[in-house]
Amino acid sequence: MDRAIGWARELDARGIRLETQSNNVAACRFYKRYGFELGGYDKYLYAALEQRREAALFWYLFLTAVEV
Repeated sequence: MDRAIGWARELDARGIRLETQSNNVAACRFYKRYGFELGGYDKYLYAALEQRREAALFWYLFLTAVEV
């Protein structure tokens, strides 16, 4: 994650967005500890996949000040 954030900073990116499944609790905890904020979810993203009940969670890490 450090390398990805370093690369984003080199590109002058305003931030990073990533997505994980709601059943991936270890990843969610990691992103939260790292400073990402949960910005939204999509409960239908995986609906077409058989036997998938999880939602897509969208996490954001802002690298510059952002007005919300």
